[in-house]
Amino acid sequence: MRKTLPYLGAWFIAGLLAVALASVGVSMVTEQVTTNNRPAALGAAEVRDELASIDQDGATEATPSLPEVPPTPPAGAMAPGSSPSGSSADRAPAPGGGPSDPSTPTTTIAPVPTTLPAAPTPVTRTYDLIGGTATLRFTSEGVTIITATPKAGFSVDIEANDDDGDARVEFESDDHLSRLDAWWDGGPQNEVREERDS
Repeated sequence: MRKTLPYLGAWFIAGLLAVALASVGVSMVTEQVTTNNRPAALGAAEVRDELASIDQDGATEATPSLPEVPPTPPAGAMAPGSSPSGSSADRAPAPGGGPSDPSTPTTTIAPVPTTLPAAPTPVTRTYDLIGGTATLRFTSEGVTIITATPKAGFSVDIEANDDDGDARVEFESDDHLSRLDAWWDGGPQNEVREERDS
C-alpha cells in the first residue's frame, strides 16, 4: 500500500496539470475568437488597394483588376451618412399625415415590351356569281384579285384601287350584271350585287 501512494500522488498531480493546461488553452482560444479587437473584413476596394501595393513592392505575378463593387448593406441597415430619423426629402408622407413606414416595399414599373403584334394571316376566298367565278386574297394591306373567270355570255371587268386596297370584279352580259366589291376592315369584307337589266 505504501508503494502505491507515491504513484497515486504523481498520477493526481499529472491530472491537475493536464486540467490546468487545458483550461489555459481553452481560455486563449476563446479570447482570440471572441475578442472585439479583431480587424474588420476588407471590402472590394481595400482588397484592390492591397493587391496594387503588393505589385508595387516587386511581386512578379500580375493580379487582375477587380471591378468596383459597392458593399451590400444587410437588410435593415442604414445608408452611409443617413440619420436614423431620416429627412423629409428621403421619405414620402404617409396617408393621414403620419411618418412613412420604412418597411413598405417600393413599387417598380416593368418595361413595356417592344415587340410588335404579328400581322394577320392572309385569307383567300372564292366567289361563285351568276356571271362568273372570282378568287381574291385579303390582307391587312389590301385585296388582290387572283382569278376572275366569266361564264359563257359574260365579259369581265376588274378594278383595283391602289390607294385604299379595295377591289371590284364585274361580270356583265346583255341583260345581267354581277358585281363583287371587296376590302379589308379588320378582316375580309365584301358586297355582292346581282342586277338584271330591264
